[in-house]
Amino acid sequence: MTLRILYVEDNPLVREVTSELLAQEQRQVVALATAEEALDEFKVKPFDVVITDVSLPVMSGLDLARNILMLKPGVPIIIASGYALTSMVQNLGPNVRTIVKPFEADQIDSLITALCAA
Repeated sequence: MTLRILYVEDNPLVREVTSELLAQEQRQVVALATAEEALDEFKVKPFDVVITDVSLPVMSGLDLARNILMLKPGVPIIIASGYALTSMVQNLGPNVRTIVKPFEADQIDSLITALCAA
């Protein structure tokens, strides 16, 4: 089964590099620059996990997570940030986790595996 990942990052270089890091056999990555684009894409196509930067133009990654959870409660979401956000996402549910940027490939892979196995 192919794991569909929706990845949101406004920095073009980080988006390209991280998309390549995420793309593996059995994974399909859709990488977008804004939360608004991501929300539109999520509404028309199913995704198994969402990975988003917290600091995005207009709508933040946290607001994107809230909107996605209203559409599909329980979907695994990883929010990436340059600083710890754990307390800010606790009320979003057990399937929402954070990761501190920059992260290593094995860190994000472990988090994806843990969330998708739950």
